[in-house]
Amino acid sequence: MPFSLSDFVRSFVCSRRLAAFLAVVLVGVVPASAASSRKPSARRHPRLHTLAHAFVNVTMPAVGFLPDDEDELTPDGQPYELKLVRTYTGEVLDVVYRIGDTYIPEALDKLNQFLRDSHNEEVSEYDPRTFDVLHTMLAKVGKVGSPVNILSAYRTQETNDALRESGTTNAALHSQHIEAKAIDLRVPGVPAARLRDAALSLDAGGVGYYPKAQFIHVDVGPVRQWTYSPRAKRSHHARSHRTKRR
Repeated sequence: MPFSLSDFVRSFVCSRRLAAFLAVVLVGVVPASAASSRKPSARRHPRLHTLAHAFVNVTMPAVGFLPDDEDELTPDGQPYELKLVRTYTGEVLDVVYRIGDTYIPEALDKLNQFLRDSHNEEVSEYDPRTFDVLHTMLAKVGKVGSPVNILSAYRTQETNDALRESGTTNAALHSQHIEAKAIDLRVPGVPAARLRDAALSLDAGGVGYYPKAQFIHVDVGPVRQWTYSPRAKRSHHARSHRTKRR
């Protein structure tokens, strides 16, 4: 059969292989078969990533005052409620500790009793700003009214020294727990890293992050932050450059 150049060209041009080749080289379009075999990118849209970590727009309330008697209590104003659970005993306290700008003395007494030293039952007077930190942190993550699991609260010097000697915790020599200004906690359903970020955004004191045990420490002492990993046998402190205190 005689060779026909025109038939050869027509056959080659109509071939699917040539069409795919021309699409890639001349147009830059990936053939459908190749595109369908690609795995979807795991990278999230940056705006969606930002929104996923956004907090409710709330700020720390101004420091309230303690009335000398019940007649000074203001019935109007925003109620500040906390629901606390002692992890090791199962005790629960649901209390409104502040209304508007006024702390409620009876409620603070209940909180002091609830946050007593778990080793010797000694009670101290908590700095009420600690409760404002808890309440505002919960508001930021959309969990106002949710239970807060208390792992450690007030510690006497004796208890703190014993914990340091045991080597099983990251208890500091001059712990804010001794001053009744600190709480170690978890919030069910909220990752510890998210709680840490919410607490840090308040700029109201110390924030410790314990990723392995999934809890955080908050206090109303000097502004600072740290992460503790027992695997590393030491804590890594990343001190904040901010020095503002409240």
